[in-house]
Amino acid sequence: MEVLSKQRSREQALFRSHTVPAVSLAGDRRKTAWHKKKPAGTGRLRVLLMVIAFTFFSGVPPADPLESRYRHMKQNDSLEAWADFLFDQLDLDPGLAVNREEFLKKALWRPPRTREEKLACYQFFINTGWHLLTQRQVPTSITWYEQAYAFYERNKQDTALKQEMDFEEYIAKPLGNNYTRVGDFSKAVYIQQRAINEALTAHRSAIIPGLYLNLATTYFRMHDDAALRNTIALGLQSARPGSSDALPLYNLKAEAYLEAGNTDSADIWNQRALLLGRQLAGASSALQTTLLARARILNLSGKHRESLYYLEEIRKQVAADNIELKVETAIEAGNAYLLMQQPDSAAAWHQRALAYFRRDAQGLFPDFKVTTALFGVATALLYKDPVAAARWFEKAVLNDYYTEQLLPASLNSSTAAYANKKYSETAIALYHQLFDQHQDPEYLLKALWLTELSKGRVLINEQRRTASWKQDALLSSNKKWVDQLRSLYVLLAETPEGSYRQQIRQNIQRLEFELNLKERESVALLRLPSYEVFRKWVQTAGRNKVLLSYYLGDSYSYIIQVQNGLFRHRLDTATATHVKEIGDFMHRYFYAGPAAFNRDPRAYYARAAKLLYTWNPWFSGPAPAVLISPDRELHNLPFEALCIAADTPAYWGASTSIGYSFTFLQNAFAGTGSNNARPVTVFSFEKPHLGFPGLPQSLKEGSFLAKHFVTQQYSAAGTSDSAFMAALNTGNIIHLASHAVADPAEKQPYLVLKNKLYLGELQYITTRSPLVVLAACETGSGLLQQGEGMQSLGRILLSKGVDGVLSSRWEIDDAASGELIREFYQALATDPDPASALKKARVAYLKKHQTAAAQNPLFWAAYFYQGNDTPLWIRQKRSSALMLSLFCIAGAVLVTTLFFRYKKLL
Repeated sequence: MEVLSKQRSREQALFRSHTVPAVSLAGDRRKTAWHKKKPAGTGRLRVLLMVIAFTFFSGVPPADPLESRYRHMKQNDSLEAWADFLFDQLDLDPGLAVNREEFLKKALWRPPRTREEKLACYQFFINTGWHLLTQRQVPTSITWYEQAYAFYERNKQDTALKQEMDFEEYIAKPLGNNYTRVGDFSKAVYIQQRAINEALTAHRSAIIPGLYLNLATTYFRMHDDAALRNTIALGLQSARPGSSDALPLYNLKAEAYLEAGNTDSADIWNQRALLLGRQLAGASSALQTTLLARARILNLSGKHRESLYYLEEIRKQVAADNIELKVETAIEAGNAYLLMQQPDSAAAWHQRALAYFRRDAQGLFPDFKVTTALFGVATALLYKDPVAAARWFEKAVLNDYYTEQLLPASLNSSTAAYANKKYSETAIALYHQLFDQHQDPEYLLKALWLTELSKGRVLINEQRRTASWKQDALLSSNKKWVDQLRSLYVLLAETPEGSYRQQIRQNIQRLEFELNLKERESVALLRLPSYEVFRKWVQTAGRNKVLLSYYLGDSYSYIIQVQNGLFRHRLDTATATHVKEIGDFMHRYFYAGPAAFNRDPRAYYARAAKLLYTWNPWFSGPAPAVLISPDRELHNLPFEALCIAADTPAYWGASTSIGYSFTFLQNAFAGTGSNNARPVTVFSFEKPHLGFPGLPQSLKEGSFLAKHFVTQQYSAAGTSDSAFMAALNTGNIIHLASHAVADPAEKQPYLVLKNKLYLGELQYITTRSPLVVLAACETGSGLLQQGEGMQSLGRILLSKGVDGVLSSRWEIDDAASGELIREFYQALATDPDPASALKKARVAYLKKHQTAAAQNPLFWAAYFYQGNDTPLWIRQKRSSALMLSLFCIAGAVLVTTLFFRYKKLL
């Protein structure tokens, strides 16, 4: 087949991180088109003549030329000509990619059949993605490139067609770069490494340096220094000495040194890049990237005027369609003016950067560069108008939250979540300061809003995605992939480090990539929580219980309390010391056994009281209920076990119902729950299995539950993973009395059923259970992740749709566990609040055990409740209720009989 390529711009597009300086990304360009040879402009002239003819003979101009052309082409079934026409129209008017995107999504009325049709449609996909990218519509551009990728995967068996589509050059490069732009590093690494491997196999030496550059840029954004150095070295080895291929790699090496604070080495490599760039013809874009790096070095060296000179040189030379470089230049100019203490000019330049984006009515757009520019405007206003600055900071945090919803949350994924943590802390601190100045509680409410937006983002996103999975049956319709992923996570957990384990990770990356593409077709992304809904929830919940919110920054901690509508706050300047006290306290009294408490209970009371008044400085007496949103190391602290007095065993958890939330957004936007009473599905670990001893108390718990409530009883050791997952979707309360392991030495936490059920397997499930009781050790423990708390078994169940989880922080005594759990269910029968029922269970336990050693919190404070505070009803046995009714009736009859007999005698 004879084809003709439509040559497109080959300039490298600039990439710059929202937190790091600019580096070049190779390959962000349009693909050449494959069509039968024809004179230049013939297609457009023919289209124009047809439109004129249509208008003349119909007598009226068409209301929408695109729609009219679509109907005509569809009637003639001219799919190849139609795709060619759309390609040309996008080149003539790139704005169509944004303004008529919904039309373009439905523009192909049937799948292509011939090779020519397939090539034309494929070109239409990537050209749309390209034009969206040039207009900084990165998330939408990703969607079109992913569509091209899926098209390639379906048609790559046709060898000639595969060669024409050129995966490495025209899919992997732009799509991988887009993933890097939005911070989806796992997908970027997967597709970039795949492109390198295929290019090496095909001996395509000309494109290999650019592929290494793209992968190195991703590692740069990931702060993976070892992988970055290795990939740059491979890229330089593959580049011809003195060629333009080496220039962007020099730039990246300079940026890496600059990021590490080594300005001298950065300057050496930047000078080398400048020298090479000025010697080469046709390296304008890469040279401009070098000049931008030069400007940043000068800014950091205090030579701001000289920096602005280079930025102006870039501005004059930059190509009209290189929006990314224009944005980067404007942001760097704004930074220069900030450093020169010229806030008005700084704000103007950051506003200029924002002008390149089509933001919504709230001024938001899902792009990290928008977030950076918003923070730039806020910083420029900070000392001139703090109130206005606060509004811009709030907008920046919202945009950061908005953008991060694009990122996946797999255990195996690496993303840019929480990359703007320092900016968020500045915004939170400013609202605290404004409250001190004005004493307006609205400022503390905004500080609370931004604090909770800065925590639990991945959890909330996963809850929303899981809800979509339920509606769209994504998991069941892709069962083969899901089963493979679960099996691979088991292998990952049970395989030692080495090449085979790395291969397993790569297989997981491949399957998760494919599954995520399927998910994008059904899951509605980018939803912003409502501040008004959050405000109403705080006002209501703050009257019914005490709200305690924590944000632990790099230097300071911010505490907010809401009680009876009154807002209080505290700035803690000794964060490092107080965090260390938590670690020492936990290791001494909970991780090392009961000895330290038993030797000196009074020492425990004193330390526990000190911690209480450090982290709840307004404590003046027990409150009915408290809801805590912890942060960082506070997720480890059992607030229930803290003492309200320094010399007596007066535990806070014995007088107050305490619940926990990863973020108050989880509670503010939770559903209302159901008034239907739920039965209990019970899994008991009665006999030894897989090297774990039987748990005698699990049998007692099962018998107790069967006596009082409607239950379904199963042996944990006989329950398969699939059976347990099915039980989670019945809508029942789940009670699991088994073993669990969350030792950091283990690859993943796991539950012990018939087999070990690992945390990774639970990522790909849905649940409908209102409550899961994990009566096992360490089910609330795991690796601590920034902003997200513990990566625990309890947390993963919350992310999959469970309303609330009762789990444990450490290894717990079997007898004490069984007693607490039975008391908990006894209380839950009459109190629909799980946190309150757990408090009553603690009280009952402490009343039965009066000695100091028996009241050691190690035995009774392990269990805690996380989740929504919606009411929950447990279905009691009718026989019990009937017997109670009969007893009452019989009692009433007896009393009546005795009364009349006594009256007769009188």
